[in-house]
Amino acid sequence: MSASTAPPLPPVSPAEMQTLVSRAGLSLNPGQMADLVLAWRQVAGLLALIPRDRPMTDDQAYVFRLSPPAATVGVSPASKPAAKAPPARKAATKPAPKATPVRKAAKPTARQAARKLARSQVAKQPTKKPASRKPARRRR
Repeated sequence: MSASTAPPLPPVSPAEMQTLVSRAGLSLNPGQMADLVLAWRQVAGLLALIPRDRPMTDDQAYVFRLSPPAATVGVSPASKPAAKAPPARKAATKPAPKATPVRKAAKPTARQAARKLARSQVAKQPTKKPASRKPARRRR
């Protein structure tokens, strides 16, 4: 697909940028003004890269279409068309569910076995009682 780009914008001089900045009511020092001129030149170069001669059908709004909503807002129930009755079902029996095969228990890996052993050893260790403290005396 060949898409032409827009013609490049003419470069902005620092004097022209100063005029634009003063119209905006800003007061910038010379270093900020130089940064702004440089940034504008970079932005102008990027703007020139945007293709502009694409057909309207390439726009995303024309490509992806949403289905109309199921119910419209503001329509009274009396003006809605009557809902169709569901089709009659045939009297057929449901097929029996398939039996799932029984899986054998997998052999634990070495890591799982080590974890299990560590848990059992922790459970066997006696628990330490917290150091007893004297109750605080109440003042009368």
